[in-house]
Amino acid sequence: MHDGYPWQARIGRCADLDDDEWVGAGVLIGPRQVMTCATVVAAALRAEVGTAAPAGEIAVILPLLPNPHRGIARVAAWAPYAGLDPRWTLPGAQPPGLAVLELTEPVPQLAVAAELELLEPAAYRNRAVFCLGFPPEHPTGLRIHADCADEDAQTITGLETDHGSIDGSFTGTGAWDPIRESVLGLVVAADSPGRNGFLLPSQALIAVWPQARIRQDQGVGARLLTWIAGLDTRLGNRLLRLGAGLAFAALGLVWWLEPDTPAPLPPAEPIAATSGIAGFVWERSGQPIPGVRVFIPTRAASSETDRFGRFIITLREPAGARIEVMVIAPGYRSQSSLHRIGDNRINLVLEPNQGDDRPVD
Repeated sequence: MHDGYPWQARIGRCADLDDDEWVGAGVLIGPRQVMTCATVVAAALRAEVGTAAPAGEIAVILPLLPNPHRGIARVAAWAPYAGLDPRWTLPGAQPPGLAVLELTEPVPQLAVAAELELLEPAAYRNRAVFCLGFPPEHPTGLRIHADCADEDAQTITGLETDHGSIDGSFTGTGAWDPIRESVLGLVVAADSPGRNGFLLPSQALIAVWPQARIRQDQGVGARLLTWIAGLDTRLGNRLLRLGAGLAFAALGLVWWLEPDTPAPLPPAEPIAATSGIAGFVWERSGQPIPGVRVFIPTRAASSETDRFGRFIITLREPAGARIEVMVIAPGYRSQSSLHRIGDNRINLVLEPNQGDDRPVD
């Protein structure tokens, strides 16, 4: 048995929803948005992970609600090279990437979007988390306790289970901090069962979808919980387990004195009402290009790509109009292309400058 997470999602193929057709997990991060790994999306669509987002419908189910909710989703944001790190050692030698799926309809009110917690890279060391996966022998879910293993969680951090094993059914699930009641990142595991995996920290998730909910501390009680959660879990877990009754009584007192009920999700807005553009700038090799200026000449609006190559340009006008988007970067050929306002899946691939600096259409 395990506690139900109202943000927990399971992802599979639309053609056949038998147990063997479910390919991974995800986390509800908005009224219609589910975050998962790009490799999970590719498996659901029987596609390869590449620069361009794959097209097609994906089955998403929120299995832990009182009445499990099933929906259909498409890719809304695509960052296939998120998690690229020299420490990546899982079979396949391919970073998991990140993707945001957008459901065709809003989720039920009982479904609550997860709150992401932003930690300093060094704060992940020995942090205790719970991971919920759906291996074939556990169709209702299997919860595994694990500890973060690395001191530097800039792009990924190692994950090691205390007992049991994790497999590919855990990929894309949230790493849940039960004390802080927040998600610290997405879990990535090999297809075959094992004790080790990786964690994509919340910073990487926010870079791909800035609209996700971020946990905000409130008062002394929240700071106390932060201190407890930050204990070295090799010792702290044993102490907390020995004093479980006292710990739960103290937490109950904190919640009674200082309620921290998640705020209701805002009403879903029509996708067409989005104002602005967003996307990524890549090299042909697939590496993101940071520090590149992306601008709209006719609107005097611009943005600079972050370390993941992502850019966002906000415009105060309705979606749908066609605009020219230009990219100029030292060492690369400048590029000009047409897009519609509201498109947040733009992928711009720059070619090295060979002495001809004419724009690439």
